[in-house]
Amino acid sequence: MLGDADTGWTRRGLWAGVLCAPWFLLSLIVFGALEPGYSHRYKAVSELGAFGVRYGLWMNLFGFLMTGVLVILAALAYHRVLKQASLGVSAAAWLLVLGVSLAGTAVPADMQAMMQSPWTVIHLAFSFFGLLPFAVAAILTGRRVRQLGVRPVASRVIQWLPVCLVPAFMLYGFTDQRGLVQRLTILLVLGWVGALCWGLLTRSGGTADHKPAAHAGEVS
Repeated sequence: MLGDADTGWTRRGLWAGVLCAPWFLLSLIVFGALEPGYSHRYKAVSELGAFGVRYGLWMNLFGFLMTGVLVILAALAYHRVLKQASLGVSAAAWLLVLGVSLAGTAVPADMQAMMQSPWTVIHLAFSFFGLLPFAVAAILTGRRVRQLGVRPVASRVIQWLPVCLVPAFMLYGFTDQRGLVQRLTILLVLGWVGALCWGLLTRSGGTADHKPAAHAGEVS
């Protein structure tokens, strides 16, 4: 079993994951309200942290960087849970990469120069690169939740929520309100992180350090 200090650290990391989606949503609401004329329906999230925006620095710190840090803490806690259960830790590693990608979007975009600006290129690279680690982490995790003792309802949410991204992306071709679609996709990703962490916090055994029976040969 994990020691008391490790157990407390793991639980705090999982709670960070639970909070990442509400934290990001709150940041959107607050900084969107502070920016005159900003529309959540039509404007990209990146525009709240772009060069020249009055509260752009604070959006980058609190909205992008802090959200990424919360996901990174969740990934480190997830790593401990998987390791304690004698399961492969690849899913946690990919979740960590997702957190780094989200934190990297704190690099501000230049909405005037757009792709002629290296800052915009870096920002967009972090934005789009995050989709790959999320997909891999979701696939690997879908094979682990039952082995980790996650309760059936939470397991189904963790396994099927990523599938909702497919129709969400398809909405880009059917509506001009792409700001809303972008927010939906981001919140689905963060919501999945929260669902995973909540499932681990409430799994059978009632503690984040509960160790299910080890499965021979599970190393991926």
